[in-house]
Amino acid sequence: MVYHRSAERLRTALADAERRGVDAVVSPGDLTKDGAPWEYDLLDEILGEFDLPFFGLPGNHDVPKAPADEYEYGDDHEPTPVEEFASKYAPTDEFPFVESVGGVDFLGLNTATQPDGALRRTHDGAVGEADLAWLEDAVAAAETPVVLMHHNTTPMYDQFRAHRDAAHPEMGLPPLMRDPEPLMATLRDCEVPLVVTGHLHNVGVARAGPVREVTTPATGSYPQAYLLFEFGPEGTVVRYVPVADVDGMTEAHRARASGGETSAGYTSFAAVRLARLPLVDEFER
Repeated sequence: MVYHRSAERLRTALADAERRGVDAVVSPGDLTKDGAPWEYDLLDEILGEFDLPFFGLPGNHDVPKAPADEYEYGDDHEPTPVEEFASKYAPTDEFPFVESVGGVDFLGLNTATQPDGALRRTHDGAVGEADLAWLEDAVAAAETPVVLMHHNTTPMYDQFRAHRDAAHPEMGLPPLMRDPEPLMATLRDCEVPLVVTGHLHNVGVARAGPVREVTTPATGSYPQAYLLFEFGPEGTVVRYVPVADVDGMTEAHRARASGGETSAGYTSFAAVRLARLPLVDEFER
């Protein structure tokens, strides 16, 4: 990984977004590497350099993964509690949330933590019954709903498994969503048109009935990019925007591809996706 480039790449992404005059910058999580206070301090410093509305929800890297009195990682820091994350980065200071931007209603689900603490000591995700009921009501009330969550839908995981089986049989799979079918059924039954996710640090598009999922890449590791969403009456256009030049992309590719079989698999998954752009083209011309 090229962690020493993370701040530079994030600044590049935000500067480009500001130059384009975007309505908001939205994050599906993994804003930090380990949820350390100094990582959030640097993030806040960088965000403060730009005049951009920003909101998001936590990823599995952003929140505690053990009880606070048992957590030890690296410099023995305690990760930032999810409540503090919500107060700083959730538009309503809590999860789940609804935030309207440019005529689009973002419905934010926190898949990285659960009230019962079931996701401690693990990086997989979950959505509880209360949040599923909230989602049904929120979708019904929204004119143009876009669901924002960190962990991916089942079809996206299936793409990863297929790539593993075809090209990297020794590759480890990412942490999955626990018991995903109730969430998938809710998304399908409510005919949610778009779900935006993170987690894989990769770019991808998947479909489950009427539901389309777009997974955002990482700015800090290969493929070093962000996605630009343009919503309009004729549909949605999603553009892949690199935040590194050729030398920077080569450095990131080399670093990720040489990090073991799993990292090599993630790298080739990204490379295959980039070679296929556009991943989806459904516009009538």
